[in-house]
Amino acid sequence: MNTRTLAWLVVLPGLAVLPVLAGPRVRDVAPVAALSPAAASTAAEAWLVRDSIHFGPGGTQIRPSDAKVLDAHAASLRGNRMRQLLIEGYADGVGDSTFSRQIGEQRAKSAKAYLVSKGAPANQIAVSSGAGREPACGEKTATCRALNRRATLSTGVQP
Repeated sequence: MNTRTLAWLVVLPGLAVLPVLAGPRVRDVAPVAALSPAAASTAAEAWLVRDSIHFGPGGTQIRPSDAKVLDAHAASLRGNRMRQLLIEGYADGVGDSTFSRQIGEQRAKSAKAYLVSKGAPANQIAVSSGAGREPACGEKTATCRALNRRATLSTGVQP
């Protein structure tokens, strides 16, 4: 898998196993049945984090500036039935791990609901909570916490 280090796996029921790599935001993806070193390396650039949207403290509301990003993803999903989208919701590190997991999932579901309301097929969208893992910014400042209240959108093509 190139020179990157495998950090952990995300398992999405019915979709794929996504090894998340340390370093650049690149994901390998392959069908569960075909996850082998050869399959993983041929699919190496299949899943890329394209965009992030942000939320207010404790919030799950889609901001108007982020709606434009989601509108583009909705159009892409409507236009290509093979395209898949993984939305991972994240927390800002304030609160316990249960709250972080829940708010992360709610943020991802909020983004998915918005996309579906714009005509994107729900079966092409998977959601996951990143909770407090993988902070965009590691400092304990208000600016960094704001960057960490996000959902990332990774696109790919169904294997």
